Amino acid sequence: MKQMELSKKPTPKKILSIALCVVITLVILVPLYWLIVTSFKTEEDVYAMPLQFIPENPTLENYEYAFSQTEIPTYFFNSLIYVGATVVIVLFVASLAAYSISRYRHRGKKGFLFTVLLTQYMPVTTLIVPLYIAFSFMSLLNNRVAIILTYCALQVPIAIWLLIGYFNSIPRALDEAATLDGCTTFQAFFKIVLPLAKPGLIAVAISVAIAIWQELILATTFTSTDEFRPLMVGVSAAVTKSGIKWGQLAATGVISCVPILVIYGLCQKYLVKGMTSGAVKG
Repeated sequence: MKQMELSKKPTPKKILSIALCVVITLVILVPLYWLIVTSFKTEEDVYAMPLQFIPENPTLENYEYAFSQTEIPTYFFNSLIYVGATVVIVLFVASLAAYSISRYRHRGKKGFLFTVLLTQYMPVTTLIVPLYIAFSFMSLLNNRVAIILTYCALQVPIAIWLLIGYFNSIPRALDEAATLDGCTTFQAFFKIVLPLAKPGLIAVAISVAIAIWQELILATTFTSTDEFRPLMVGVSAAVTKSGIKWGQLAATGVISCVPILVIYGLCQKYLVKGMTSGAVKG
C-alpha cells in the first residue's frame, strides 16, 4: 500500500511538465482572450486604468463599424476565394508530384527534391519586384489570377514534401493489387491511394489555408483596389497615421481568426494524424 501511495505522488519531473504546459497555454490563450475582450470595448475603455479584464460597458459598435463602414465583407469574400482556389490547385499538383516521387524512380530525383526544398529558403520579399514586373507585362496586376498563381507557387513545394512522407507510409502492395485488378495508374491513385491519404491531404490543406489566410505583403503589392484585396488588408487598415484604433483592430482580428479556429477545431484529429502518420513507414 505504501509503495502504491508513493507511486501516486507527483514527481518533480511531472510537476515541471505540468507547470510548463500551463505556462505555454497561458502564453497562447491570454493574447487571444485580450483580443476578444478589446473588441467589445469602447475607445475610452481601451485606455481606461486600471485595465478592464472584463468590459464594464460592452458594445458591438466595433463589429457594426467593421461590417457597415468598411470593406470587410468584400475582403472576407476575396480571402475565401484565394484560400479555396489555392488549396484545390496545390493539393491537386502536389499530390500528383508527391505520388510520382514516392512510387517511381526518376533521373535527377534528388536534384529535384533539393531544388524544391531550396525554394523554401528564399525570402518572399525578394520575389516581389520580379513578380510585379512579370504580372505588369502580362496585364495581371490588380487581378485575382496573379494572387492565386503566386500563392500556389509558394505553397506547392512544402506541400510536396509533406505529402511524400505520407505516401511513403502507404504500402505499395495496394497499388499493385489495384493494377492487377485492371486499374490504370491514375485509377489506382484516385480510387485507392487518395482516400487512404485523406488525413495527410487535410493536414496539408489546413497548413496552406492558414498561410494564405494571413498573407498580406503580396496581396497588397499586386492589388490596388478594394475589389480584389484580402481580409488582412482590412485588419491592417485600423492602423492609421493618426493612431491605432484598437477596438476596430481587435474586432477585425477576431473576424479573421474565427474561420481558421472553426476549421482547425473540426479537422484537428485529421491534422494530428496527417502530421504524424507520414513519419512512420507502414
